[in-house]
Amino acid sequence: MTGEKKALNFIARHGAIIGICCVLLIFQIVEPRFMRIDNILGVLNSSSLLIVMTFGMTMVMAVRGIDLSIAQVADAAGVIAAMLILSGKNFAVAIIGALLFGLLIGIVNAVLISYLGVPAIIGTLGMMFVVRSVELTLTNGAQPQILFTLPAARVKYFFFIGQENIGPVSVLILLTIIVIAVMYFVKERSVFGRYMDAICNNVRSSLLAGINVRRVFAATFVISSLLAALAGVMLVSRSGNAVPRGVETYLTDCFVAVYIGTLVSSRNKFNIIGSVIGALFVGFLSNFITLMGMGIAYKNIFNGVFIILAVMLGVLKSRVNA
Repeated sequence: MTGEKKALNFIARHGAIIGICCVLLIFQIVEPRFMRIDNILGVLNSSSLLIVMTFGMTMVMAVRGIDLSIAQVADAAGVIAAMLILSGKNFAVAIIGALLFGLLIGIVNAVLISYLGVPAIIGTLGMMFVVRSVELTLTNGAQPQILFTLPAARVKYFFFIGQENIGPVSVLILLTIIVIAVMYFVKERSVFGRYMDAICNNVRSSLLAGINVRRVFAATFVISSLLAALAGVMLVSRSGNAVPRGVETYLTDCFVAVYIGTLVSSRNKFNIIGSVIGALFVGFLSNFITLMGMGIAYKNIFNGVFIILAVMLGVLKSRVNA
């Protein structure tokens, strides 16, 4: 193996992790507050929402699909949970109602895409606009649903998810760790996860092997919407209010996190641990932009650059492995 080939192989295998570490180091040099313990804990807390949403996108993309409605579902689920609390329902009804909404949207997406043959990008894009319209109608034109002004007795159990700690660790982080463990088992260790890998590698071979491709494909959309709804509940519990269309920017963040996550795998595989790393990186990137007082435009620039770099490294890795 020539020196050039060795260098390309090293960059392909380890370039993503090295690049992430270098970017974080640069952030620390530019802004000394970046690596403070309290700031890191704050990023971990806020990134928990993105991690949960990213898992949904990971599952769908792992079977060659895409879910453009994921951020809108999270947004609407949070609004529904807040509206149920405001109407006098207890926290359990609010959470279950939001999750049932996510389940409903996931089933509709699954039927449209897996059984009626609607292309995923078209079906989920249409669902995104439908959910947005329903949300705006429910809120009379995007009126915020404020919970933190309610009596403490009415919201204390709901706020427990996003604002309380168990020992030194926040409930939000603990809940995210549980979700990570469950999703790792589902994607990386279960028969369902092996079916997903087979479909990603070769759909025709999967059919010949007796895998119910439609059912597996449909299940990923249901999981995606359920996770999005859970993320929406987590966000409202943490912030104390639900702002319609407030989660829409998370869609791009999910794409960046998923693509960065594939680079952690030796074969550009969509994977849970990689998605966690990607989501945390996006969280630290957003935090740095906030610390520097930069606006959303800079975040979009960074997101675009990192998506391009992730795809370039993925192509390089594929060539090296070929």
